Amino acid sequence: MARQIHTFDNGLRVYDDQLLEEQRARYRKRNVHEAEEEEIFLKLINRLPPNGCFVDVGAAIGYYVILAHKLAPGLAIHGLEPLERHRLFLAENLALNGIAPGEMTIHEEGLASSEGSSAFADRGYSSRLEADSFSNRRKHFLSKIGLRGKKDSLVSIPTITLDTFVRRIGRSVDLLQMDVQGLEVEVLKGGSESLKTGNVRTFLIGTHGRSHGLRLHEECCDLLRANGYTVEVDWPDPKEQPDGILVATKRSF
Repeated sequence: MARQIHTFDNGLRVYDDQLLEEQRARYRKRNVHEAEEEEIFLKLINRLPPNGCFVDVGAAIGYYVILAHKLAPGLAIHGLEPLERHRLFLAENLALNGIAPGEMTIHEEGLASSEGSSAFADRGYSSRLEADSFSNRRKHFLSKIGLRGKKDSLVSIPTITLDTFVRRIGRSVDLLQMDVQGLEVEVLKGGSESLKTGNVRTFLIGTHGRSHGLRLHEECCDLLRANGYTVEVDWPDPKEQPDGILVATKRSF
């Protein structure tokens, strides 16, 4: 039996069995992934230079990297997705949308405030890096020896900092989108050099204040402003999606 395909109003297609029921319910109201964030995303993509660079941190099944490619095929596109299952889904969706693997680069690391490895909680679309603590190291050990259920599965993933990533790709980033389930401040802390120099020109951050406290959104704003960024969108609690929205740009003078 052929797999069902979900087609969004923007023409982007994904396999329906990759979606959660709460996502499908949201799409029945408006058939795009995140209605409020997507309107902002479209404006930001349209103002990028034709040969600019877009980075998606927490690319999941590939919605935004595919949309960016459709809107601006001349962009250099990088996605970071440490969860292997999501990378497999992303590869399926690239093929489904007629995009060859070489047309963008997908990195297997997670971004963090330091280099090395970290426990990663596999919770599907809510997956995130776990803080380094005795409790989480114990959970990771139990998961490895099969004494924890799949719902609480912890895997070890490699981590790099934002500064290391920017040096790796060898160019400045015109737009960096981030969905890291509450670790937004940690990622920014790992990019002190990039923030200081403006090697990331614009951030589009999904802040997870509803699940991690609205102060998290404010901390991101404060950190970016302290590094010379202008906050263009400051929306901690949108009505139609679970994440806050923060856009900050560092302009050249």
